[in-house]
Amino acid sequence: MKTHILMGKLFLNSFNILKEIQKEVEKDLKSLEFQNEIKVEFKNLNFMDSFKKNFFTLLMLSIMIDSKISKKNIVKYGKIILYLRQIVTSTDNVIDDEKKGIIFIDELKNTVVSNSLIMLFCQNFLTKTCLEIDFDGELTQKVFNKIYIIAGSESLRDREQYKVYPDENYILSNIHNGIGGELLKISLEVPLEVEKNQKLEESAKAIYMIGMSLQALDDFFDMDEDRLAGKVNLYEAKLLYSHESQEVVEEIYLKEVLDKAYSGFRVLEKNGYPINRREAKRILKKLFQLRGLKEYSKILDQEDDSEDGYEKDNDNQLAKYRLCEY
Repeated sequence: MKTHILMGKLFLNSFNILKEIQKEVEKDLKSLEFQNEIKVEFKNLNFMDSFKKNFFTLLMLSIMIDSKISKKNIVKYGKIILYLRQIVTSTDNVIDDEKKGIIFIDELKNTVVSNSLIMLFCQNFLTKTCLEIDFDGELTQKVFNKIYIIAGSESLRDREQYKVYPDENYILSNIHNGIGGELLKISLEVPLEVEKNQKLEESAKAIYMIGMSLQALDDFFDMDEDRLAGKVNLYEAKLLYSHESQEVVEEIYLKEVLDKAYSGFRVLEKNGYPINRREAKRILKKLFQLRGLKEYSKILDQEDDSEDGYEKDNDNQLAKYRLCEY
C-alpha cells in the first residue's frame, strides 16, 4: 500500500484516539469546584483543524500506535502529553505575557495568576495519571527531571549573562538541546520508561532530531523578536560569526535546518514508520506555513524527488488520505 495512504490512516486513527483523550481530560477538569470557570479549546471539530493545531500530538500518538502499544495505555500517555503541553505553554505565557494553549480561565484577568493556577492543576492531573501507571512515583520524577533540563536551557537564553555572544555549538548543545530536542521528546518520556519498546526508543531519537530542527527554524523566524527580548538566537549567532552575506547565510541555514529534519524523518522511515522524503517534504511545507514562513517554503520546491524512488500518485480516489491537503 502506498506510503501516504498508510500514514494518512495512521493519523486518522490518532485523531480518533485524541478525541477520547480530550474527553478524559474534560472529566478531570469537571472534578474541580470551579469547573464552570474553565474554558477548554481542543479545536478538533474536524480532522483538518486538528491536524493543523495538534500535529505533534497526533504524530506522537501515531508513533505509539505504530509501535503496537495498547490503546488503553496510549490514552493515558495522551493525557500526559496534553497536560505537558499546557504546562509548557502556560509557562511561556507567564514569560511572554500571552494567552495561548487549550485550557483557559477567563474570569482571572491577571495573566500570571491565571496561568499559574492552570499549571498547578495540570501538574496535579499529570501526577495523578502517572501514579495510575506507576504507583512508585518514579515516572513523575523522571518527567520533572526532563522539565528541569528544558527549564535550564530556557534560562540560558538571557543575553545579559554573556560577555561574548554564544556561538553555534554552545547554543545547540546547551540551549536547543533542551528547548528543542528534549522539549519535543518529553511527550514520549513516560511510554519510553514503561513500555521498554525498542521501536519506540528509535522513534524517540528521530523526534529529538526533528525538535532540534524546528527550534532552529523558530530561531530564524523569531530573530528580531528575540533580539528585542534580549534572548540568544541561533540564526543571529550564525550571522555574527560568518563572513558571508546575510543572503548566503540564510540559504545555508535553512538548508541545514531541512537536512536535520529530513534526517529525523529518515530515522522514522528506517524504523518502519510509514513516511518517506516526499511525505516529509509535505509536512515541512505545512509547518513552514503554520510558522508564517510560507514564502520560504519555496526552498522545498527546489528539490527533485524523481530519483528518490517515490511512486507517482495518479490515484485521485485516495487523495483524501494525503496529508498535504489537510
